[in-house]
Amino acid sequence: MKSSSLYAVLLGGYLLLLNSSTVLAITLQQAKQQGLVGETNTGFIAAIKSSNNAHVSRLINSVNNHRQETYQAISQSHDLSLSTVKQRAYYKAIEKTQAGHFYQNSHGSWQKK
Repeated sequence: MKSSSLYAVLLGGYLLLLNSSTVLAITLQQAKQQGLVGETNTGFIAAIKSSNNAHVSRLINSVNNHRQETYQAISQSHDLSLSTVKQRAYYKAIEKTQAGHFYQNSHGSWQKK
C-alpha cells in the first residue's frame, strides 16, 4: 500500500511540474499580440527584436519546424517547388495577420498591420 501511495505522490508531482512549465510557455498568438514575433517574407516566423527570452526562441523553433514539414508535404503532394509553397504561405499569412501584429514586407522590413 505504501508503494502505491508513493507512486501516486510522485506521479502527481510530475504532472504538476509538467503543467507548470506549460503555463510559463507563451503561445504564438500571445507572442504576436505582444509584438515579440512576426510573419517573415519567407513563410516562417521570427523575433522582431533579438533580445527575446528562451520561451519565445523555443516557440519560434517549434512553429518553424512544423511549418517546414508542412511546406515540404504540400510541395510533394501538389508537385510544387518548396519556394512556391513558402511564397503562397507568406501571402496567406499577411492576409490573416491581425491589426497591430507585425510582418515583413517583400524587402525584409518589419511592418505593423
